[in-house]
Amino acid sequence: MNQTLHHIRLAAGLEIEPAVQSRRALDREKASELAGHLAADLARVLPSANQALLTVGAGQFEPNELLRPGLPAWLALEDLVDNLVRQSGFRPQVMAFGASSGRMAHAALQPPDTPPLGQFIVLPLLLTCPADLAEAIESTLENELFETGSIDPPARALLQESAGMVSVHGQLLTANDLIALQHVQLDAAGLGGFWPVIEQLLLAGGTDHDFDLPANLNACWRTSEKRIDIQFLGHDQSTGNDIDYVLWTRAFRTLAALLDAHGVTWRAKASEPVIFDPAQQMMIETGGQTEGPDSLTVHQHPDLGLVAWSLVEDGRIMHLYPLQPQAAGRIERDLTARRSVPVVRCREINTNPSTGKLAPATSP
Repeated sequence: MNQTLHHIRLAAGLEIEPAVQSRRALDREKASELAGHLAADLARVLPSANQALLTVGAGQFEPNELLRPGLPAWLALEDLVDNLVRQSGFRPQVMAFGASSGRMAHAALQPPDTPPLGQFIVLPLLLTCPADLAEAIESTLENELFETGSIDPPARALLQESAGMVSVHGQLLTANDLIALQHVQLDAAGLGGFWPVIEQLLLAGGTDHDFDLPANLNACWRTSEKRIDIQFLGHDQSTGNDIDYVLWTRAFRTLAALLDAHGVTWRAKASEPVIFDPAQQMMIETGGQTEGPDSLTVHQHPDLGLVAWSLVEDGRIMHLYPLQPQAAGRIERDLTARRSVPVVRCREINTNPSTGKLAPATSP
């Protein structure tokens, strides 16, 4: 008779010193050795772990790399364990999935090849137990693991020797603990207002949801497309003043960067007269007719940097907004390379005094 099993998502988190060079995935032999050390650390908090199957994914992730919609690294471990149980049956044991020639067997368990940017790395773990033990085990882990589940020197020394990761502290966590830590980190960085988007995608990504975010930014998660749609506003569509628009732009860019960091696909949606230019990855807002000469005005803000360009060409004004700030230099080079127009750089947003709309400038 098939035994009903339950998966509990855990993690091993380590505070590390900045790494210039490191190996983000352990090979299979070292992964098995690490799994044995982590099993001993877990057993101190949870003696009944000897009745469960502990699986270690030996890839080292930053939290945002692991906390992706649907938590795919843990889903990958569950799939691998389920396949093993179907073939060989369930028995309490410790096992690990490591890399062969630097590559993990499942794409969702493969960390990036570049060194981590931050000083906290996480390895996904999975504890699989009979369903009749699950409630008691899960309760113990949620209540006690974060406070008492330290990672002892053997595991940390192995990571230092094999992966170049020098750790100053190690902690076993539940997946919920890790999500809560990410929330705290965003709050500390002043980004707590955007947390509902990430939380929705991690915990309830199967449900469509609309978000009202800081600075009147609006976004929605559409499950069928697995994508966040962000409502884009051109300057002249905004109902506020220049300060309000700067705040809105900062919120838009913050959300976009946060979604990129968590591997979330997003799309900027606009209404006329704003359209999307897929070739340049920018939004174009039609500004109407003008009698002024051809020119390119760069609207900048002291804190935000580039806000928009106003391009006058053949008697028409267009306002251009880069969706990815890092692409702004390339776009501006393309704009000036194709046109012999004077470029005016403004240290502030230049507007028409009577209408409040973006306007080309003749001098900074």
